[in-house]
Amino acid sequence: MAAGSLLFGALLTGAGVILWEEPGHRATAGLLVAAALLWSLGWSEEWAFGPMPLVSGVSSYVALSLAVWAMFRYPEPTLMSRADRVFVAALAIVLVGGIVAQDLTMLPEWKDYDPSTWWVTVYADRELNRAVIQVASAGQLVLAGLFTLLWMNRIRRMWGLDRALLAPMAIAAPATTLAAVTVPVAQLIGVHGVWRDALFALQAALFALVPLAFLASVVRRRLADQAVLALVRQVQRHPTPEAVQTALRSALLDDTLRVRYWAPELNAYVDTNGAPTEENEHEGRLVLPVASATGAPLAVIDTDPALRRHSGVVANAVAAGGLALENAQLQAAVLARLGQVRTIRMQAVKAGAAERRRLERNLHDGAQQRLLALKLFLAASDSQELPDTSRQKLKGISKEISQVLDELRTLARGIHPAVLSQAGLHAAVEAVVQRQPVPVDVSLPPGRFPEAAEETAYSLICSVLAVAGDHPGGGGLDIRGHEANGVLIIEVQDGSVRPAQLRLGAELPGMIDQVRALGGDVMFSTLANGGALMVAAIPVS
Repeated sequence: MAAGSLLFGALLTGAGVILWEEPGHRATAGLLVAAALLWSLGWSEEWAFGPMPLVSGVSSYVALSLAVWAMFRYPEPTLMSRADRVFVAALAIVLVGGIVAQDLTMLPEWKDYDPSTWWVTVYADRELNRAVIQVASAGQLVLAGLFTLLWMNRIRRMWGLDRALLAPMAIAAPATTLAAVTVPVAQLIGVHGVWRDALFALQAALFALVPLAFLASVVRRRLADQAVLALVRQVQRHPTPEAVQTALRSALLDDTLRVRYWAPELNAYVDTNGAPTEENEHEGRLVLPVASATGAPLAVIDTDPALRRHSGVVANAVAAGGLALENAQLQAAVLARLGQVRTIRMQAVKAGAAERRRLERNLHDGAQQRLLALKLFLAASDSQELPDTSRQKLKGISKEISQVLDELRTLARGIHPAVLSQAGLHAAVEAVVQRQPVPVDVSLPPGRFPEAAEETAYSLICSVLAVAGDHPGGGGLDIRGHEANGVLIIEVQDGSVRPAQLRLGAELPGMIDQVRALGGDVMFSTLANGGALMVAAIPVS
């Protein structure tokens, strides 16, 4: 019993001394040291003089109440819920009130003290005293169960670094519950003598897990600093914006952590992909501005507000990742610049597509309609009585107008085919291949895609068909397409041309730039039979 009690008191004192050095934990440390001192008074009954036997029982239960209070205050007093505060108050009332009620209803000799021992007895009655003991013991059992439930709920609500640091507490809580129920059970079933002493020794040993949990948590906090330094230094070898963000997330155990890098040319913060971010995205978060050695803005780290309780760990992570953040910020700024250029090119592609649609409508609704009206007028004139020479001239003019109309329709389809807007890519390509001099097999997805993507894919296929028409051969063309993960894949096989001929076709270089402006790419390779394969990837989401 002495060994267990000394161990508990010494560990409580040690945990309090170590916690005293931790920022923001001096009050909790004071509670642990006070609990250790009061626990030591539990042995004052052995002195058997003055009020010491009475003080010993009360001091032990006050010590337990203070230790439990310290547990609920860790790692942050604000984490104590209303239920936690009510529990701590109820615990102190039941433990201290119970032992006081027992002492007031008994004589000292009932506890094997000398009858002359200083004691305060209000009403000595064995039956009443036994009832008080049973009620107090039952109350302690109920509170022990509630203690476990409260801690299970607390651990469930915790996550990230908080949960990692509180993991030792999660082990100590059920051990504390088990220790708390040993004496009430012994009192309820009437255990005495050596077995009662053994239960007290077991209780002290189990209670010792509480200060051990505090010590383990402090050690884990300090090890977390070392883990942060090691992890962030690793990423300095390849400090990409995404890699630095991932390293900080792993080090601080926060999957919601985001790094926003400063892009001077945009005069704004951008994400790891170089996309500008909104200011209000940081609302309700812990925001940490990071500056370079010259004071220039580098980045903004926004993370879970709970990490305010671990400001030292966060500060170490940011400091350790300083150089990596500088390198990543440069890359993020380049990505932002590329994104800006890509946006400008995308706007140019969309503007060009809109202009082609406008020209097609103008040709269809303007010049084409007028030529049709003129052809109808000439047809009506042909039915009148005219000299043969005039009728022949009118027929010649009508024929010329028909040829102009055909050429105008072909030109309009080349600028922007109406079938593309009305029926989609598959139908538009089918209409084009019907006029090809070589056989073409088409298998494209029937669905619709964004206008810019459809027009780019259509123009790219038409450019390949034009190259194939300039290099006719024995092989045909095979056009395949499918959508995968928001990307339209177009594959064109031509057995009559070489990849270099296909790549350098009259309009293909410009179309490749247009595909890349949409964020896609085009690749060429040689087929086994000597032909060419073109694969284009065009984003459609």
